[in-house]
Amino acid sequence: MLNAQVFIAFILAICCKKVQGQINLVPNFSFEIYDTCPNTEDQVQYALGWAKYSCNSPYISTPDYYNACSPDTLMGIPKSSTGFQNAHRNCTAYAGLVSYSIPGWPNYREHIGIQLSSPLTIGQKYFLSFYTVMGGDILQGGYYFCMPSDKMGMRLSTIPYSPSNPAPIDNFAHLYMSSVLNDTLNWIRVSGSITADSAYQYLMLGNFFDDSNTDTLHWNCSQCQNIFGYFLIDDVCISTDSLLCNGGIDLMPCVTSVEGDDFHTATNIYPNPASELVTVSFPYKIDGNLELYDLMGKMIDSQIIRNEETFSFSVLTLSEGFYFIRLNVYAQGKSFSKKIIVKH
Repeated sequence: MLNAQVFIAFILAICCKKVQGQINLVPNFSFEIYDTCPNTEDQVQYALGWAKYSCNSPYISTPDYYNACSPDTLMGIPKSSTGFQNAHRNCTAYAGLVSYSIPGWPNYREHIGIQLSSPLTIGQKYFLSFYTVMGGDILQGGYYFCMPSDKMGMRLSTIPYSPSNPAPIDNFAHLYMSSVLNDTLNWIRVSGSITADSAYQYLMLGNFFDDSNTDTLHWNCSQCQNIFGYFLIDDVCISTDSLLCNGGIDLMPCVTSVEGDDFHTATNIYPNPASELVTVSFPYKIDGNLELYDLMGKMIDSQIIRNEETFSFSVLTLSEGFYFIRLNVYAQGKSFSKKIIVKH
């Protein structure tokens, strides 16, 4: 169940005006749409659409997900195990990745990835960007475990990766930090452009360079352990619009997450996943309307609900994937969203 109120229609209306109608091809680009609040490391899959692309052997990688909904400060925002850091744009979520580790763990990396909303067109120019900041990482005993490094970057692929088939570490990325980053306070934008030479369908984030091609900087203090490089990632962009990926994303409002109330909890959607017909049941008869959105925020359908306790609609013509139902209940003044999965 998605415990979030996602104002997707409102967001898209504003964003399209401010970025000339162009679209970010990265779904859930700011990690704010989630199906479970994180409560420990290695939970990046809780951010809808994102997955771990790094290996489980010989060292178990644990890319992290941070969200303000977290029940404690371990994976929370702004306070977490990495110190104190607001999300970029002061939103509610970001990811955290290890970029480098001590020589005892050669080429240890953490990678994450997501499927783009549509494949890149060969020969088309695309603009790429993401925001990053070094994690402070003050852990038990007051020791600093992190150290600065370079090469945190973005790579595109025609295939997905997984812990059993991890992303390659072969000294190539389509976009990466070329200098060592040692700022633990200010988010920076890493940006560039490419002309697509393949119909890339997947985006990956992390360091794809081996130890001999990754530069580091050791902190010099009595509490500094210099064990690994660790960076936070937010607001990832791929678009044909240079403005969107070069600062335009800063104008976008945040997706706001709030815990649901009893009406929200008592509203059921079934079957889910669905292939033909979806039914929504309410705790009592309501008047309102139902809106259906895809993951990029495009409204697909809108229907009126009049004095109904159950309401059904077809998903037979929809492509497989994630969608959101937005329910607006007139008399109660309630509005919330729930996730559905379409499979055929």
